[in-house]
Amino acid sequence: MFGKLPFFSHFNSDKKRKNQQANITEISIKLKDQQTKLDESLHRLKERDKDLFSRVVRAQIEGDSARATIYAQEISDIRKMMKIIYTAYLAIEKVRLKLDTVKELEGVSLVLFPVAKILGEMKEQIKGIAPDVALAFDSIASSVNSIAIETGAINDKSIVPAVIDEQAKKILDEAQKTAEVKIKEMLPDLPHPPNTVNTTQINVNNSPRKTLSERELLDYINSTGGFLDVEHITKIYGIDKSEVFSLLREMANKGLISLEA
Repeated sequence: MFGKLPFFSHFNSDKKRKNQQANITEISIKLKDQQTKLDESLHRLKERDKDLFSRVVRAQIEGDSARATIYAQEISDIRKMMKIIYTAYLAIEKVRLKLDTVKELEGVSLVLFPVAKILGEMKEQIKGIAPDVALAFDSIASSVNSIAIETGAINDKSIVPAVIDEQAKKILDEAQKTAEVKIKEMLPDLPHPPNTVNTTQINVNNSPRKTLSERELLDYINSTGGFLDVEHITKIYGIDKSEVFSLLREMANKGLISLEA
């Protein structure tokens, strides 16, 4: 009779582990849903950035530096929000990978503690931009803590808070650095403000001349849907038409653009 007790103990342990795996899977799915929402927000902001970028270019062409400055500041604010959103998106991806791994392993607390910490940090960063996502993070963090309590992870004396903070900080730092690089790659640099000529200036020829880089010219072309008005670009950068044509030929030879007659 007593010899069967280990069997029941093993059965209960196995059932508990399956329930734990199901709960972790559910959390991962909820996090995926939040990733989708963040991705949608990122797309909307990217479209807004594109629209404002074209307005900056147009305002500079028209010589309205005040309006161009207002648009440029709005773009700067949008890109800060995009960086925060993309950081959260990448951090969620790392958290989901960890959760998928821990389902098959013992030592759940090694992952659950940093996960709860990361969700808490992301909630604070994102609440002013995507409050609904922040609320979801709070709810998911509560679920994570519940699993930690059920598994006894919350009483694991081997988990040092400083180590937990370091793990969470490392994941968030990596996500932030990656987001910063990706946002820069994703969006064009703002064009330089147009050159203004002071009519009281005597020696104009001694004024420093601007140069137009391939990247700046590509950004301009992209912002206008592939159309290039040479007159406008010379006004913006204060350069000669010959310099623009020379740069266009160089870029065409490199295969960066295709010139149509």
